[in-house]
Amino acid sequence: MKIDTAEAVRWLAELEPVAEDLMNRHLGTAREWFPHQYVPWSLGRDFDGPLGGEPWRPEQSALSPAVRSALVVNLLTEDNLPGYHWTIASRTSRDGAWGAWLHRWTAEEDRHAASIRAYLHAARAVDPVALERARMAQVGTSAVPEPLGVIDLVAYVSVQEPAARVSHRNTGRLSGDPVCERLLARVAQDENLHMVFYRELLRAALETDPDPVLTAAGLLADAEPVQA
Repeated sequence: MKIDTAEAVRWLAELEPVAEDLMNRHLGTAREWFPHQYVPWSLGRDFDGPLGGEPWRPEQSALSPAVRSALVVNLLTEDNLPGYHWTIASRTSRDGAWGAWLHRWTAEEDRHAASIRAYLHAARAVDPVALERARMAQVGTSAVPEPLGVIDLVAYVSVQEPAARVSHRNTGRLSGDPVCERLLARVAQDENLHMVFYRELLRAALETDPDPVLTAAGLLADAEPVQA
């Protein structure tokens, strides 16, 4: 099915004032934070390679295999940001309130990958070679959702953002590492604010024209999960 351009234009115009209000509320609520302050740099040391450091070994990680796997999956999901940015931009707009939100959201999401990767390297939590190979494979061939229009997109991210929040939060709690838990809790705070933006946008759409919103929600419930 093709995207209905006229329908997309209608929704973008209808919801733009709402998006602007929500963007302003987000800017007033979000608190600035710095990834480098959450990374245990004092634990870091050179790896093998050009610097002649120590190779990674599983026993160097203080995390359980299950937590290591969860962290890798969470990070690869964050690494998918270029695909998500393109998807949102192609279904909405890079101009006005829509564009302002897209760029702000992208900037905030980008620091999630940067901070989690830095933690994993400094703490020697996972195999860095396997992690980089997985990143290359993920970004090079990643699958991203392809919603049919504006409302389908808003419905999807309204579900995806709280799912990301829960995943980060639970992984941190189960890690047994206070540093990891603090970092992932901070990432989860961002995801929660993103969820609020999209949830309220979806609420406004539902109040404007419920039929297409309920249809989009139904299609989302029936859709196959996208591996990110």
